[in-house]
Amino acid sequence: MRTYRYRLFGLCVESDHRLQAPMTLAPPEVAPELHFRCAIGAQPSAPPDLLYASPEHNRLGESVVQLYATPDGVLMRFPRVADFRLSPGEIDCRLVDPDLAFMIDICLLGHVMAYYLELSGVAALHAGAVAWEGQAVLFAADRTGGKSTLVASAVAAGLALLADDIAALESDGDTLWCRPGFPQLKLTPEQAQRFAGGAEGFGLVHPSFAKLSVPAERVGGIATAPLPLARIYLVERRAETEDAAVSIEPVAPGEALIQLVRHSFLAELLDGHAAYPGFLGAGEGDLRTQRFHRLAALARAVAVRRLCYPSGYQHLPAVHAAVRADLAAPAGAP
Repeated sequence: MRTYRYRLFGLCVESDHRLQAPMTLAPPEVAPELHFRCAIGAQPSAPPDLLYASPEHNRLGESVVQLYATPDGVLMRFPRVADFRLSPGEIDCRLVDPDLAFMIDICLLGHVMAYYLELSGVAALHAGAVAWEGQAVLFAADRTGGKSTLVASAVAAGLALLADDIAALESDGDTLWCRPGFPQLKLTPEQAQRFAGGAEGFGLVHPSFAKLSVPAERVGGIATAPLPLARIYLVERRAETEDAAVSIEPVAPGEALIQLVRHSFLAELLDGHAAYPGFLGAGEGDLRTQRFHRLAALARAVAVRRLCYPSGYQHLPAVHAAVRADLAAPAGAP
């Protein structure tokens, strides 16, 4: 059986399934740290230990994401689509229907990997990340907050992409690191036209939505190594008719912690099963406690700023200039 080897969120992943998204290949000499396997088959009966059921439901009234405890890890179920069994070093997928193969990328590179990182002690924020002079810079925003446009514009302006949608953060002694994700930008056709020179030839991320899967190399550079974290910007995009000024303001650690919890990629899911210990074991506390301590340490150690700017492509150069000026100043400067 043919296998594929990828670099994904700092891990060497060996897979028997070829992912369709643009991926960074892992060199053959690196030992796999995560094995991903995929098979076709019906979903069996759910395990008895339900950890979480999302409030969002499909047309049949089923929670669209369900979590169950298993003897060796956890089962993440997407009803009538796929099951993913997660245990240390292993993710096994059971896809219900071969015609849904496009959902493997969507689930694995989103919810599944974000949850695997959190189970492993790595914070997964809903944020884009770029490389600036050997350091990582994060942009966190709500889903309509302009994060994709800002990240793509920064890459097009000469900064390398570190992560498009999930920023994986971990501590190594006194340094906080951002791991590289995978080299894809999810862009609307209008964004692809502006930043990639056109929208033709790019596949849809999901058949029901307009966003395109754009290889980051079509826009600019790619960062492939973990980088120390320099700043986190909480992005707030105003209506174009409002104040045209760009502002960057410091965020106090207490407020920063609240915002980092809010911008966790799986915030609601992670809050939904407080007692589960994750892969680190019960000695480290439950998953929610582990996550709180990680984010509290992050809020204390890294400068968090609120970045406000008006909507409109014409304002992006001024946003870039303001961010460059802030990064050039000491992290503790107001």
